[in-house]
Amino acid sequence: MRSLRCSAAPRIWATCPPNLSPRPAPVTLGDALAAKRGERGLSIDQVSASTRIRREHLRALEAEDFSHFSAPVYAKGYLRTYATYLGLDADDLSRQMPAAWDMPSLALGLDKRERRPRAVLTTPAVAAAGLVLLAGMFGGYAWRQVVADQRSTAAISSPPAVTAAAATAVAPPAIQARPIVVGVRVTDVVWINAVVDGNPQYGDLGRTLPAGSVVYFTGLDVKITSGKASATFITIDGRNLGPMGAGVATREFSSQTSP
Repeated sequence: MRSLRCSAAPRIWATCPPNLSPRPAPVTLGDALAAKRGERGLSIDQVSASTRIRREHLRALEAEDFSHFSAPVYAKGYLRTYATYLGLDADDLSRQMPAAWDMPSLALGLDKRERRPRAVLTTPAVAAAGLVLLAGMFGGYAWRQVVADQRSTAAISSPPAVTAAAATAVAPPAIQARPIVVGVRVTDVVWINAVVDGNPQYGDLGRTLPAGSVVYFTGLDVKITSGKASATFITIDGRNLGPMGAGVATREFSSQTSP
């Protein structure tokens, strides 16, 4: 009986090898963008034309090459617009960005400035080096202020008082301006026309969309005209605004006035 049990054990083990198959890799931010774009049959050029985002920025997002962008705010803005256009959760994808990239020191380049004092303090004369360091820091700060003033003067050829007033007046709109993504979904055969930032998207004649069609327009100012407003539903940056109204209707949306 013992010999039968011992001989049976290897046969059972041989027919049931351990499961060594690798686990599937988790879906990353870039994979989600590329997969959704492929699922919708869109090329990089088509997405760039619709969202007004440069092709190299789109490729950098899909490759998760965040060093391509000069600051986190640009990468997050492009990511939210791209994700909303594809119908993905923009908030969820934004949370998948590297946490270290949200640190202000990385965005402002403060790491390099902090390393300089440590290198100077390695000299034997600590007290003298400290004085030299303080003088150098003050001189560097003053020099940066002078260079900044010179650049501002060269950029706008007008008196200093007018330059300061113009900079103050122009700066707020530049900070607040951002593109919006307007989605148009029709539940019936509907004629529509769209004008984005003053540019007609369907020429002078507009376009007739079949029932169930969904189109997106990205810009600072988007004007939609529908021949059947009750069957035309609008979304802005993923927020559902419902039907446009009744009959023939024209509505204008912008980053300043949209809800």
